[in-house]
Order: sequence, then C-alpha cells, then structure tokens
Amino acid sequence: MTNSTRFKKGQTPWNKGRKGLQVAWNKGIPMSDEVKAKVSNSKKGNSPAPNKGKKASPETIEKQRQSKLKNPTRYWLGKQRSPETLQKISEAKTGKYTGANSWNWIDGRSKIDRLVRRMTEYYQWRSDVFTRDKWTCKTCGKNGCYVTAHHIKGLNLIIKENIIKDVLNARLCEELWDINNGITLCEDCHKLTDNYAGRGQGRRSYE
Repeated sequence: MTNSTRFKKGQTPWNKGRKGLQVAWNKGIPMSDEVKAKVSNSKKGNSPAPNKGKKASPETIEKQRQSKLKNPTRYWLGKQRSPETLQKISEAKTGKYTGANSWNWIDGRSKIDRLVRRMTEYYQWRSDVFTRDKWTCKTCGKNGCYVTAHHIKGLNLIIKENIIKDVLNARLCEELWDINNGITLCEDCHKLTDNYAGRGQGRRSYE
C-alpha cells in the first residue's frame, strides 16, 4: 500500500526517513473512553469484506467446483482415496499425532470425540454421507450451501455406549462408521437437532 492511499495530500508519515524496526508513537498509551467510542462508531456498519453475508449463486459455486477439478494436483474434489490408501495413511499417522504427541495435548485431557473427528475413517464417513445425499440437506432440500454430516445417534453417546477410550477402539467400532447413522443437513437445520453442539444424546428421526 503506497503513501498516496494511506495519507491525505500534504500529510507526512510519522516514521518517514527512519530506518530499522520502529516503535509506534502511541504504543503503551491507553485510549480514553472518548477515543474508544469514536473508533467503535467509525467501524459500525463497515463490512471487513465486500462479500460478507452474501451467498454465492449456484452458477458461481459450480464454476469454483469445476476450476478445482481442473487442478487435480492441488484439490481432491470429486476423488476418493482407495481403502488401501486410507489404511496406509492411518497406519502412518498412528501414534504420531495422538496422546502426548497431539498439537493440543493438555495433561492427558484430550477428549476422545475430538480425536475421532480427526481420524481418516471419520473423513471418509463424512464423504460417504455427503455423496449418498448428493450434498443436499435432507430436511429442507437446500443445496449449494455449507452442509454438515450429522450423527442421528450422537457421536458422544456411541463413544460412551461402546466404551471407546482411544483411536484404536474407535477404529474397531462399526457403529461409528455406519453411514445409515449419518444425514446431510444445512447449518440452519443442523442447529435444530436434539444433539447439536452436545445439547443432548437423544435420537431424532428423519423421513
């Protein structure tokens, strides 16, 4: 960004002519309540992005999808790894990113549901649910929007009933990877489910 875009004509940058790392002139000086109010009022109604709150049209989404398909070395859209490849990936990662080796390990308190959601099998389960439902919300029929692979029977309930304590137990639990227990939902319909965001462990039936 040039000075012409940052300053009005005739204004001079405070650090003009200085070399090396500079410390801002107002560093460590707390703003008064009056200044804070002015800053807050100046930002109200200003969107940080021109497309914030806007939804892309189905045509735009399809163009983006096609552009990704043209670059197979960068995107995996429209492709599925073979069971053999998934198994190799799983074996290569086993023990490297779990337990104390996990990037967010906190005194052994990493929750098993978080570990399950990072497993290769979980990503494959989501992909299979989306593919079966054609990336369409099964409640309202909306497509071309952000969708979620929702557990009809809560993930935490499955973990509790099957006494799953680590990823090895999870990998052997067939109920976890049953796509009949999954359903594609848009964000609005997902928030209405009984077990959204750990709200409960009950079941909810869908037609």
